[in-house]
Amino acid sequence: MPLTPPELPQDAAYTPYWCEENVYLLIQSFSRNPSLSEIWERKPTSRTILFFQVALWNQKLSKEPGQPVIWDYHVVAVLRPRKFSSNLHSWVYDLDTRLDLPVNWNINDHENSLFRVVSARVYLDRFASDRSHMLAENPPGTLPNPNYLQPAPPYPPLRGPLCMSTHNLMNFVSMLSFNDYGDVFDIKGVSGFFG
Repeated sequence: MPLTPPELPQDAAYTPYWCEENVYLLIQSFSRNPSLSEIWERKPTSRTILFFQVALWNQKLSKEPGQPVIWDYHVVAVLRPRKFSSNLHSWVYDLDTRLDLPVNWNINDHENSLFRVVSARVYLDRFASDRSHMLAENPPGTLPNPNYLQPAPPYPPLRGPLCMSTHNLMNFVSMLSFNDYGDVFDIKGVSGFFG
């Protein structure tokens, strides 16, 4: 019998262009629901975050319907059943999609992409962003004033309780496999991981 994935929380925060923060808050919301841990893993293979460099279709920010958005990186949440088997599905929560959420894991058309899979606990505990990656340069002769490339979220910058830095987003986005922020997979490896 297929497992029904949890619906997107009604209070899910969404700010266009800030996928890493949208997913952080979504995972945080899921983590506050203890009944989810009975069915969905809370261990390193659980509510998982993917970082990848890819063209994606059905994105809200596409300039034309049917055309992809090319992200330098993109973050989605994936729920994987606690008792994983071939007849159970992982579910993807991409807050930037035009599709209904969640969608069944089916990402076999990105053969040249790399994916970083990070456990929810590591992401919530160790992620930090001071949002400096989205700052525009101030014109010469002006006071240093935060001028973001896209409107910033209405809440303060995020920082996990175990994070020693104010900004480590690029450690999560990096596709070098030798850091402490999850594991890097190619399409075959990540499809085997999530089924």
